[in-house]
Amino acid sequence: MIKALEIIGFALIGGTVYSYLGMIGHEARWPVFFGCAAGALAIIVYRKKIREKQNPQ
Repeated sequence: MIKALEIIGFALIGGTVYSYLGMIGHEARWPVFFGCAAGALAIIVYRKKIREKQNPQ
């Protein structure tokens, strides 16, 4: 499952970069940018919570 999350995260980061650089002047630029950025952030937070549960200190 972690590998799938990594692949999805890389795709979301790619979408963020593409929307910022490749969609200049397009009306859907910012919704795509913030949607991809929020998705990538959600994956990072989810993976951090999984690691905390696996390795309690």
